[in-house]
Amino acid sequence: MEKKIKLCLVGGEDAHKRIELSNYLLQHGFEITILGTKDYDYPEHIQFIKYNLNRKLNLFSDIASIFQYRKIFKEHKFDIVQTFDTKPAFLVPLASFGQPHKVVRTITGLGKLFVSKGLSTRIAQSVYVFLHTLARKRVFCTTFQNLDDRNFFLEKALVTEKNHSMIYGSGIDLKSIKEKAARSRSPFTAICVSRLVYAKGIIQYLEAAKMCADKGFGFKFLLVGPLEENSEKLNEKILNQYAPYVEWLGKRSDVPDLLLGSDVFVLPTFYREGFARVLLEASAYGLPLVTTDVPGVTDIARHMKEGLIVKPKDSEALAEAIIALYENETLADELSKNALLNVQNYSMEVVSKAYSDLYQKAYEN
Repeated sequence: MEKKIKLCLVGGEDAHKRIELSNYLLQHGFEITILGTKDYDYPEHIQFIKYNLNRKLNLFSDIASIFQYRKIFKEHKFDIVQTFDTKPAFLVPLASFGQPHKVVRTITGLGKLFVSKGLSTRIAQSVYVFLHTLARKRVFCTTFQNLDDRNFFLEKALVTEKNHSMIYGSGIDLKSIKEKAARSRSPFTAICVSRLVYAKGIIQYLEAAKMCADKGFGFKFLLVGPLEENSEKLNEKILNQYAPYVEWLGKRSDVPDLLLGSDVFVLPTFYREGFARVLLEASAYGLPLVTTDVPGVTDIARHMKEGLIVKPKDSEALAEAIIALYENETLADELSKNALLNVQNYSMEVVSKAYSDLYQKAYEN
């Protein structure tokens, strides 16, 4: 690559999660700027620009965000602008009309908007489709992280067969993972690492832990992640009620160590995931998976290959799958081996090369 292509990655409050990908893209010769809504200790070789974004739909704040984008784009004259968040996926294209840069966006999941039901949800879904209809003419390429989201966009004519691609995830830095889980089974330990919201299947995980205990199994259940919901369905009081069965550790900085000390990774989500990266992280440590049949999950884990797949919202099936991996160590070993092989397909080298090729194509087009 002769000239350094000026690449802008647009995210929200978790824009810092693109630092690893950015480091690899720098090796491909790109000049990187990250736009995000939350301060973070970014490395010196990555320029960071903070902006304001309301996560909820709000006409006035969204128009303000569009004007922020336009001002930043005009000042910095990027060659390519890439979005990695729900609202920037349609706000950035709208802000890019009349600007010379190419827009690439990654759909990172359709989320709870397509899990909930009711009139208000249907209205919100219609607004979502309408906004993407307005934005589609200004997008060079839309990348998807799972086939269900791609099929939805094709069905709604939000993309064509020619202007979209599949890039699974944002890459796993396998070089940084030096050890594999010992899976010592002393005691047999299940771990769930997730944001604690109802749609992530947290209640089903708690219930499955109790079912295992009621059947006489002395398993250890770990729940790792911050509580991000306080509703009748999920709150701190409910978590405390299951304290005899599940050890809730909250947000932790030593997740790798916790994974190394576990025997099985459980993700009971019924949320419409974009790409359940946490399953790949668990796979990289050699943990067999127990998870659910939902978009963004089954693109990663296959039943009886990398893990056991159960129906969403089925606590009993979840418990039975965990017990099955305890009772059948040969099966657990096979799933672990397959998980380690499968995660190689999602390495940072593979994913960064896919994005680099796409950006080069956009720049030369």
